[in-house]
Formats: sequence, C-alpha cells, structure tokens
Amino acid sequence: MTLLVIAVTAALALVQAGAAPALFADPLAAPVLPAILLVAWAAQRGPEECWPAIPAPAVILGVLSDERAGWFLVALLPAPLLGLVVLRRARRTGAGAVRRALWSAAAAALAVLLYGIVLTLAAGVAADLPASTGDAMAGVVLSAMLGAGMALAAWPLRRRERGLFA
Repeated sequence: MTLLVIAVTAALALVQAGAAPALFADPLAAPVLPAILLVAWAAQRGPEECWPAIPAPAVILGVLSDERAGWFLVALLPAPLLGLVVLRRARRTGAGAVRRALWSAAAAALAVLLYGIVLTLAAGVAADLPASTGDAMAGVVLSAMLGAGMALAAWPLRRRERGLFA
C-alpha cells in the first residue's frame, strides 16, 4: 500500500503543477491535492504509509517551480500529522465513515492553509498574504470538500481492528 500512495501522490503532484496555474488565477486558491491525499490516507490507514510518500510530490513540485524542493517537503509535513490526529480521535471515539470524513475535511483544510503559509513565507512575499486572503479561503474550502471525498474513497482501505472482541 505504501507504493500505491507514493505513486498516487506523485501523479497528483503532476496534476497540481499543471492544473493549478491553468485553473486558478491565484496559486493560493488552488487545492493542494498531494496534501489532501496524505491527510485522507493517514486518517484511514495511519501516517506510517504516508511518510515515504512526502518526498515524491516535493521533488516534482520543486523541479517544476521556482521554489526549492525542500520548502515543499516542509510544507507537506503537517499533512500526515493532521491525518494522525484524525485517526487517533476516530479510534478513540469509534467514529464511522461520515464523522471521519468530516474530521478529514477539517484536517485537509488546515494542511492546505499551512502549506500556503509556508510557501508564501519561503517565497518572501508575506506582504501579499493579506491581499489574497479571499482566494486562500476559497482554496481551503475546496480542499476541505476534496478532503472529505478522498477520505470517503479511502474508507474501504482502512485498517480494521483485529481480535476476538474488537
């Protein structure tokens, strides 16, 4: 499953690099597909499968942009951590698919917001951040909706508790 998530995040990074500039005037308005997938996957299967998947989109996005790949790596790091928070909360409360998808949506929105802030600071254009707040919030909302959809799509792949009384 780790190879699957690596391949899918790499493919989504290519889509991100090609579709985001074409579809969105402001890069902060674009959903960050690799981060959303990492949150949803970590919320269903755990972050141990997501950590090896982070360098692939970071390198692809770094090569195809003006920013260094290391900044993309740093910007993607919160995604599996937020997915882990969702996973632990879901296990503790016994949450089902819908509740886990809603929590994944919130985690994906926060991951994309943090991603945008890190890359804005890395590019040295932090002064432009207040002017693009509306576009950034539109991207966060779109990312939340995609995060819920990806979490629901990953629901059948979740790890199930094993044991006689689990």
